[in-house]
Amino acid sequence: MSPSAQFDLFAALGYAVLERTGEGTFRALGSAPRWLPDGDVTDAFPFLELFLQDAEEYWAYPGGRPRLSSDLWTQADDSGRELHFRAVAVAGVRNLLLIERVDSRFNQAQAFVQYAHEAKLAEEQIAKLSRELARATEAKSEFLARMSHEIRTPLNSLLGMAELLSETELTAEQREYVRIFQRAGGNLLNVINDILDFSKVEAGQIQLECIGFQLAEVVGEAIEIIAVRARAKGLEVHCAIQPGLAARWMGDPGRLRQILLNLLGNAVKFTERGAIRVSVEQLADELHFAVGDTGPGIPADRISTIFESFTQADASTTRKYGGTGLGLAISKRFVELMGGRIWADSTLGAGSTIHFTVRMTVGDANVPEAAEDAPAAELSKLALRILLADDSADNRFLIRGYLKATACVIDEVENGVDAVERFQQAVYDLILMDAEMPVMDGYAAVRAIREHENKRGAPATPVLALTAHAFEEARERSLAAGCTDHLTKPIAKAALLAAIARHAPEPRSEAPVPVIVEDWLKPVVPGYLEKRRHDVSALETALEQRDFATIQTLGHQMAGSGAGYGFAEITTIGAVLEESALTADNGRIRRAIGDLDRLLKNVVTR
Repeated sequence: MSPSAQFDLFAALGYAVLERTGEGTFRALGSAPRWLPDGDVTDAFPFLELFLQDAEEYWAYPGGRPRLSSDLWTQADDSGRELHFRAVAVAGVRNLLLIERVDSRFNQAQAFVQYAHEAKLAEEQIAKLSRELARATEAKSEFLARMSHEIRTPLNSLLGMAELLSETELTAEQREYVRIFQRAGGNLLNVINDILDFSKVEAGQIQLECIGFQLAEVVGEAIEIIAVRARAKGLEVHCAIQPGLAARWMGDPGRLRQILLNLLGNAVKFTERGAIRVSVEQLADELHFAVGDTGPGIPADRISTIFESFTQADASTTRKYGGTGLGLAISKRFVELMGGRIWADSTLGAGSTIHFTVRMTVGDANVPEAAEDAPAAELSKLALRILLADDSADNRFLIRGYLKATACVIDEVENGVDAVERFQQAVYDLILMDAEMPVMDGYAAVRAIREHENKRGAPATPVLALTAHAFEEARERSLAAGCTDHLTKPIAKAALLAAIARHAPEPRSEAPVPVIVEDWLKPVVPGYLEKRRHDVSALETALEQRDFATIQTLGHQMAGSGAGYGFAEITTIGAVLEESALTADNGRIRRAIGDLDRLLKNVVTR
């Protein structure tokens, strides 16, 4: 192809081809495009003035570069229409300048820039919304945690006092009053727990366990809990478990029990007469549960909505039966977490049946069940010295009431600073620590206590966080601070006693305590020890009567005589009694009396 034909081809492709004839001068080669103005090219395209400076250097020293391209530029034609161009310098035997119309490419570039700009704006908007959502979620969690704490704290006193009051002698009318406000307090606690559970599920904070459990026991426990309310309404409760169904399964028995309790609770709530039915069967690799009732039924157009949050089948339901409308929504989320589904069948006037399936694996029937916690009754045999730190006088009064029938001695403080100071001055078997207290909170106090123990090389004293914070984050924070366990208010008496018994240290050894006595004292030592045994009874009576003068006198006598008879520990105990009587320190006095009693029971003279 001849050079002129090549230049014509370029023109056909939309290029104007110009040959450099001198610095800043050019002549057209081949056919010129219609958009190329007549005359000097630099006059026609002012933008070239800048580009040609670089092009001259390129034509003089190409440096192996095949071409040099300009940026895109825009200029108007005679009619005012905007046109878009690009220039390309080519070095060779002939130095060429190609000018190209790039309207479509320019529009594409503009569209890309616009897209990139909009994408950046969208990204910034998404980031902003994400930050706002995170702040909103944090505010929501903080609000729920605060609400839970502020409601649970007084509720702990209400329910606890009701439990203690129910253990006293009451008339039938008084017992009914107590039952009513126990039930009302329990309902309020259920509402709080429902809201917190739903919040945890929404936030993805629910983690399922996978442990072995007896299926019949879990179903039976749920029925046993709900049967009391069912019998009160004259309802029968029937349960049918498929014959031959494996007894032991692997999964989360706690969440399964909660689902059953929610469904059974609704069945009893909405059924006035008839019966409640529970059935369990295996379908392929799933367990299928069904909870049926003979209640009013659910309208067909409402069945699909009953598993939504804060929804009930009839707007009047909340007024008549109460509740948050969250029970089924929470159950639905738990079922889905277990790999199953939940649905309802209902006939108006005949009743409803809620079905759900869960995926669980059959457990090993040969694995022994985990040993149960030590019964709370064992606590009555332990004379524990307990440090109770709580800024609420009502809560401290409640804990004293719970432990009144035990042999435990309780020292009380109102803030973390006092708790640390008291711990450094005495030896405690266990600590009950509130989280939120003035001056120093419970978390900081526990860290200070652990630091003190580490410095002394002392074993860790069990610390039970006893707080109204119910979120998992609160439990994690307690354990991270050094707490042994995390207990949530309101707490029932049995639950607290069981926790204390579970974490209490082993009883002190009752091994014989040998004491070497000089020969000339041996005839009088038995009499001396017998007198001290009488002192134990006298001290206990004086303490009950708050007769600190007698306690001080007996302590002074022991402090002055014990070491003389060869019993240095009696001298130490006597000094503690004398000092404690001066400050009316009941707990320390009781502890010293216990130490004296144990010593006298186990001492062996040689």
